[in-house]
Amino acid sequence: MKHLFLAFLVFISLSTVSVAQGTVAHIDMSELLKIMPESKQAEAEINRLNQAYRADFETSYREYQAKFVKFEDEASTLSPEESAKRKSDLELIERNLAQSQQNIDKQIAEKRELLFAPIREKAKTLVTKIADDQGFLYVLDSAASNGLIMAKGKDLMPEVKRILNIK
Repeated sequence: MKHLFLAFLVFISLSTVSVAQGTVAHIDMSELLKIMPESKQAEAEINRLNQAYRADFETSYREYQAKFVKFEDEASTLSPEESAKRKSDLELIERNLAQSQQNIDKQIAEKRELLFAPIREKAKTLVTKIADDQGFLYVLDSAASNGLIMAKGKDLMPEVKRILNIK
């Protein structure tokens, strides 16, 4: 009787495994986001914004450098009060430049999130629809950064590319 019960458990386990394998698919979401046309447009917009910010920053930095060089050239002829005032002004400009750099990075990150949130949602909706149409219960993200080591389930990327008309 024990052997019959054990055989029954093995049969149930194997049946469950074979059913589970048919219900799991995978896709590399980071790759999907890269190939979506909207992502290319968003990246181009972020690059334009970044270049504009960097150009403004470089102009401010060159102005700071010019003031610094002028201060160094004139330092020996300045009164102690004037020297201290110019040093203080230069330090203020340095702090403002550092703050400006942080603001640029923050604004670029916020713009990236604003542009990519709807793209991620569209990708998720598309993958969900394809998975539903093909009868999958679970879709795993097979991107290398997500810790999936092995993906033997169906890869949905070819179907997504077909729907997006990407080769």
